[in-house]
Amino acid sequence: MASKKDKFEYMNRLLRTYMINMHHFFTTLTPKLTLTPQQARTLLYIKDHPGLIQRELGDYFHIRNASITNMLKNLERDGYIVRRNDNESARIKRIFLTKEGIEKTSQIKDVFDQAYQQIVEQLDEETIDAVIKSMMNINNELKK
Repeated sequence: MASKKDKFEYMNRLLRTYMINMHHFFTTLTPKLTLTPQQARTLLYIKDHPGLIQRELGDYFHIRNASITNMLKNLERDGYIVRRNDNESARIKRIFLTKEGIEKTSQIKDVFDQAYQQIVEQLDEETIDAVIKSMMNINNELKK
């Protein structure tokens, strides 16, 4: 019989596999959008948090500042975002979606919703609730 530690290690492997599979799943969908999965998630986050600063993106996605800078340069070059000076501090640049960025987030949401629907159809609600409860418990324990 497996020990509690062995089961925990197995659960960690399953979670890692899940994350890899989800990344692969979304990578196969995002070429339709001409974006990487990270760019798509970033645009959706900016849509929900207009006027945020670059550091907030890095903090939210747990990504190095240099990586965020590169991604934002590409999104700005492609016309999806604009960076504007803050009214109170010239050093701070606030990030907003352009008209093209808003249109792109609508496409992203449609693609992601279709993808989630494919996955959700295979699961019953009790299973989803049990996983949510377990993950919340684990995350709360790790925060201590």
